[in-house]
Parts: sequence; C-alpha cells; structure tokens
Amino acid sequence: MADEVLRLLIKRVPRTRPATLAGYTRYKVKGQVFPAIVPSTSECKVEGKVLLDLSDKELEVLDVYESEEYYRATVSPVLDDGSSIKADVYVWKDQYRDQLQLEPWSYEDWFANHHDAWVSKLTPNGAHPEGQL
Repeated sequence: MADEVLRLLIKRVPRTRPATLAGYTRYKVKGQVFPAIVPSTSECKVEGKVLLDLSDKELEVLDVYESEEYYRATVSPVLDDGSSIKADVYVWKDQYRDQLQLEPWSYEDWFANHHDAWVSKLTPNGAHPEGQL
C-alpha cells in the first residue's frame, strides 16, 4: 500500500519491512486498479511489505477500507533478512473469484499509472494529504 494511502487512512506511515509471501498469487481485478491476492501453489509468491506496530483501531480502519471482497488472514511471510513473522493479509474471497483477471498485478505499474488519481479519490477536495507536492 502506498505511503500516501496509509497516511490518509490511518494518519501515519508505520514502519515496514520487505517481505515475501509464498503460496499466494496477486492478480488484477476486472475494471479496477487495485489487486487481489488468492491462495495458490507453493511455488507462487507475492512480494510486498509488512506493516509493523499497527494498533487495533488502525486495523479496523484497514478492514473497512479493504471492503467485503476481502477477508483478513494470518500468514507467515519471510522478511528480507530470511526470518519469518506472523502478519495479517487481505485475501480475496472465493465467492468473488470471477471478478479476477488472471493477469499479474504490478505495484510499479499501478504507481506509474494510477497512484495520483487513487490518492486524489481518497483525499477530501482533491488536496494532497501533506498539503504539498
């Protein structure tokens, strides 16, 4: 999740660690710019980051943001130093699988092509969350 989106949702950017989650695949959602991850074969993996030290209130905010198509699951991603950690991830519900495009979703593509519009959509009156840019 982009830092600006986190700042808008939970009013801060928590510490993060790069991580890899095995046994999942990240796909595009039809007609949307956001991704979905789903359980997959053990050879598949999703690269991302773990958000550290989130409060219960912040998790509640993220639960609402992620919407009914997702459920929160506890998983064990591998951090960049090779250790594993317990973390929660938002997994796309099976009942909505027909909404997936079986094409990989790229954060880099999203950032280059959709980031600014997504942040503006979440920002009241189109103002940047930091008041500058």
